[in-house]
Amino acid sequence: MKLIPPRFRSFLFCLLLGAAQGAHADIYLCRDANGTLTSSDRLTNDCLTYGGRVIGSDGTVRRRILTMKEQAQAAQDGAAAQSLARQQREQQRENRALLLRYPNEAALEQARVNDLDRPHSLIQDAKKQLASLERQRKQLNIDAQFYPQSPLPLELRTKLDENKVLTQQEITLISGQNAEIARINREYDALRKRMKPLWARTTSAP
Repeated sequence: MKLIPPRFRSFLFCLLLGAAQGAHADIYLCRDANGTLTSSDRLTNDCLTYGGRVIGSDGTVRRRILTMKEQAQAAQDGAAAQSLARQQREQQRENRALLLRYPNEAALEQARVNDLDRPHSLIQDAKKQLASLERQRKQLNIDAQFYPQSPLPLELRTKLDENKVLTQQEITLISGQNAEIARINREYDALRKRMKPLWARTTSAP
């Protein structure tokens, strides 16, 4: 334990001799609002406000008395430490689950291929549909040439409008699926970066 400075030894000796509870009582040594060192056989408001020390009968410091502010800070620090420990435990559990799912890089890349299969398939279907709509539009434009000076028949106008709407829908679908492919690749790239040190520790473990 930390020893009391020598200049306080004589002062403490007098305090210990006069303690009401005898030679084995602890002394609460604190400062008041004026900075004056005071002693008591119990915890006082000055101690809680300005802090102090508990002195044993042998003249050693048994413990520090924290101020209310210090107690609040200590509680906050303790809560932060518990939160950090909890986050670390959760991450360890996540890492173990990830290693079970992706034991090596080949397994992760196969999962990437599987997740990319659907957007790639949708894009291929959309491109086929666009090619079909293009052929249809060309034929509709040929039909429209028969009416150079007069309004197009309602049925022909309707087919041209429908072709335009359907074409835009397929273009939008392709754009959305390309964005989905980019998102999947970003997630797997980040996951691979996270997994590399885990794989390294696994392979280096005895």
